[in-house]
Amino acid sequence: MSRPLGELPVARLGEVLAGAGPGPAAGSTAAITAALAAGLATKVAKGAADREAVEELDALRARALRLADDDVEAFAGFLEERRKPGGGPAAAEAIVQVPADVVGLAVRVAELAALLAETGPDALTGDAVTAAFLAAAAAESAAALVGANIADAGELGDPRVEHVEERAGHARTLAERLV
Repeated sequence: MSRPLGELPVARLGEVLAGAGPGPAAGSTAAITAALAAGLATKVAKGAADREAVEELDALRARALRLADDDVEAFAGFLEERRKPGGGPAAAEAIVQVPADVVGLAVRVAELAALLAETGPDALTGDAVTAAFLAAAAAESAAALVGANIADAGELGDPRVEHVEERAGHARTLAERLV
């Protein structure tokens, strides 16, 4: 895909995700969901006049969109390397690292959104809560992909699976405490 996913209109993004074969899929969707959560939390941070949160969330949103494209590239590289004799452990590592990075980013968005839900303007509490739940969903989805991709790469018992699951659980707990 030549155009970054973050530049696609939403309707076109849905079409691209629905396409058959390799391309943007679950990992990219988790990253984009984290970007949407960061955008919504940024709205709340602006309403709260919290410049530090605005700057951090803007950076997180931009990073999440890069990760969406990185996920597509990592999986394409993995498929290409898997066709070669001997596999390609570096390509397998990329399909684990990208969703693990999404987990970390999404957890941070959930933390900021939860804080903003408690301290931000009352009129924007619903936005902050929604951002926290979206971020938690992104973290949980990406954590599931870490486990699936580690299994696909033949690496059973990898401690990274438990780590990302714990982090995603933290994000879920933060969001659930808000309702």
